[in-house]
Formats: sequence, C-alpha cells, structure tokens
Amino acid sequence: MHGTLIKALPVAVAIPILLAGCGRGHLPNPSGTFEVTTVDVAPLLNGQALRVTRDEGERVTAGDTLIVLDTQLIALRRAEAAASRGTLRARHGVTAEDLAQAQRQLALLETTLERTRKLSQEGSATQQQVDDLSAQRDVARSRVAAARGQLAVIDANLQQLEASLAVFDRQLRDGIVTSPLTGTVLVRALEPGEVATVGRTALRLADLAQLDLRIYLEERDLDLVRLDQELPVMVDALPGQKLTGRVIWISDEAEFTPKNAQTRQARAQLVYAVKLRVANPDGRLHVGMPAEVELR
Repeated sequence: MHGTLIKALPVAVAIPILLAGCGRGHLPNPSGTFEVTTVDVAPLLNGQALRVTRDEGERVTAGDTLIVLDTQLIALRRAEAAASRGTLRARHGVTAEDLAQAQRQLALLETTLERTRKLSQEGSATQQQVDDLSAQRDVARSRVAAARGQLAVIDANLQQLEASLAVFDRQLRDGIVTSPLTGTVLVRALEPGEVATVGRTALRLADLAQLDLRIYLEERDLDLVRLDQELPVMVDALPGQKLTGRVIWISDEAEFTPKNAQTRQARAQLVYAVKLRVANPDGRLHVGMPAEVELR
C-alpha cells in the first residue's frame, strides 16, 4: 500500500495586500492563492478492493468506474434469498389453491345446509342431517380461515425477502464505486488487495478545469466588486498575461485578516472575503499558485 494517510492539499488562504493610508486614487491589487473544492470518494461498504482504475493525476469522467470491490459473498447471500423466495412463491400457489378449494366447498355446504333446513321444515329431512351439515360447514369455514392465515404469513415472508433482495442489490451496486464528477485524481489511498473501509477516503478528486481565487478586501473597497463581475487576474507564474476571473461569492460578514498576513497591523484589520472563479482549460494553473486581482 502506498499509505492510507491522506495528505491534505495546500490550504489556499489569501494574503491580502492592505495598503495602509492609501486613498481611493490608488486602488489595491489584493492577492491570494488558487484553491479548489475537493471531493473525497469513499466506499459505502467494507470489502477487498479488486481493482482501482485510476492513479494520481489521471482524468476521470462522471460515472466512470473507479473502484471494484469483492462482492462474491453478497452475491451468494442474494442467491440464497432468491431461492427462498422461489420456495415461498411455490407454497403461496399451493396455499392459494387450497383456499380456493375450501371456499368452493364452504359455498356448497352453505347452499346444501340452507336447502336441507327448508326440507326439514317440510318434514322431508331430519334434524340430524341439518346438524351434520352445520358441522361440516363449520369445518369448511375453519379451513378457509386457516388458508387465509397461511397466505398472510407467506406474503409477509415474501415481503421480507423482497426487502432483503433489495438490500443485496444495493450492496452489489455499491461494490462498484463510480466517479461523482469530471475532474482529476489528486490522491489515491487504496490499492488492489487492500480492504476498503466504509467512510475511509480511497480517492480524492477535484475539477481542475476551473480554480477559485480568494482575496480579502477592506470595507471601503467592497463597492469595487459585485457578483458576476469579471476582473483581470495576474498570475505570478504567467508573467505578462492577464486572465479573467468572475466574482462568484462575496462574504456577508467581516473577519480578521488571516494569521499569515504580512504584518501584525494587517492581521488586526477587519476584511471581507471575495472569491473569483478562473477558467483553467489548459491546466496551466495549479492549486497554491499566487495571483493578484486588478480592481477597477
């Protein structure tokens, strides 16, 4: 195993350039570093990893198979439950036929009993015949009730088995872990042959086609930015080039400047976080790269 300890990505915290005492005639160029939202992919069941299809740095498309777990035991249990379901369905058919037969016999006895009672009133049948038919009718009623009870039990067992089969089907699907997004594998912490654990990160993904740049502005400079506004972005690693960043978020609450600001005086100031999204189709930008935003 290359190690199950997942190395965290560089924390992209912007270091603002706060110009003390500057007037609005000299607009600040706040700086920050690029960051990205990562997605940790973890299996939903325990099992030995048979295949891990992507390595670090490789591209993935949403829906691609990333991990295949050993689900043979689950498949066997499902087959066992399916066999039990087949047996119960056969019993259900036999019991349903018994019920139908008992209902027909009951209907015949009730008809015969009613006719015999009329004949008894006319003197053409004895009371003993009436009593015998009444006893037979009661037995037929008991058979009908017993068959209905057996059917109810079988139906309940079938419903329970159907639920178990649904659980097994879900576990079999969970044995194949797919990519939730289109992006790049940043961290691989699971190798074939290792036992995957529920909730433990196996792969870390991110969409590097666009990165976010977080900067911090003083309250007096907030009116220089608005949502969906496009602003020039200068990247230290790309001298002489200006990229375009779109403002996607402006914090509603002020916060103290991050601790890694350059001076104690700067850290004591209240600032507002602003996030810009910068397209990165050719992959020239990387997480942690410093950049500046040109305010207009």
